[in-house]
Amino acid sequence: MTYPSTQQAIVVNDAENGVTVATVPVPELNAGEVLVRVAYASQNPTDWKHVQYIAAAGDRLGCDFAGVVASSTDPGVKIGDRVAGWVHGGKYKDKGAFAQYVTTDAKLVWHVPDSLPLDQAATFTAPFLTAVQTLIQTQHRPWPPASEGGWIFIYGGSSGVGLFAIQVAKLQGYKVVTVASPHNFDLVKSYGADEVFDYHDAKAAVDNVRRVTGGGVAVALDTISLPESQAISVQTFGEGGGQLNVILGIDAAAAALRPDVKFVYTLLYTWFGKELDYRRRGSDTAAIIPASKADYEWHVESLRRLADLVSKHGVRAPPLVIRGGLEDIAAGLDEMRAGKVSGQRLVYKIGE
Repeated sequence: MTYPSTQQAIVVNDAENGVTVATVPVPELNAGEVLVRVAYASQNPTDWKHVQYIAAAGDRLGCDFAGVVASSTDPGVKIGDRVAGWVHGGKYKDKGAFAQYVTTDAKLVWHVPDSLPLDQAATFTAPFLTAVQTLIQTQHRPWPPASEGGWIFIYGGSSGVGLFAIQVAKLQGYKVVTVASPHNFDLVKSYGADEVFDYHDAKAAVDNVRRVTGGGVAVALDTISLPESQAISVQTFGEGGGQLNVILGIDAAAAALRPDVKFVYTLLYTWFGKELDYRRRGSDTAAIIPASKADYEWHVESLRRLADLVSKHGVRAPPLVIRGGLEDIAAGLDEMRAGKVSGQRLVYKIGE
């Protein structure tokens, strides 16, 4: 398969919260990598947050993608294969999913089953892996299918991570109680939630979770992880505490509400297995996260299992809205930043 030397891609510019479509080089392949012609790319909250807080001018943006392999240096991934994956967009000048082509480690793509359209496959990787990282790796719980039993609380069940977390938890054998906006109640139940309550009334939400679970949970995931969501989540625990996973920083005030609950903060970017300086833009202080071989191995193993979870166990994509191409991404980022995207994923058609 032939491919050009340049391409169109979304890059961060110097304007506040700014991105633009630019002509950039198609990245060169290194040993052990594949080049994917992107068919679809999906949007995550981390995209606008990188534009606002992390990325430098010229960094390419976008994480989740699905497409067709255009070139490969690994015998396990062949030209023409339908694959999906994710990269750390918003951090590097040569890597981002909002582009016509993307390179990545050949071990960090998964082969998309023929039964799954590429637009749906583009919504999987980062939110699904976040569910695995929180519910399996750091909770030290079994891979699905399993029969854990008991209840789990998931804050933000209608989020991208939440809809995958509900499905993973159900396949682990949990009963799932979650909170969401009332207009998303039917949605989260259709993905497997057993009980759902309105998070807008915090006290009622906590009381209802503790009521239906018979006194509270011992396992929970907060997919939003703001101070107010952490405060609700930690109060759903029963006597004896347990573990609450958060995907943003731990809020000290929320943690103080229940000292018997272990807060665990994880960052999915550690799964690339490389040292990461995760400082905010403009900061002179490094925020070094060391490389983790174990996290990289979790990444590889999770993707190895993903196709079977889709084809044999029915894990499915969130509801999606197909947008136009790269030129529509800036508006989508603004919508998500303003909190106007709920219960669905924005997916962009990049190529054929």
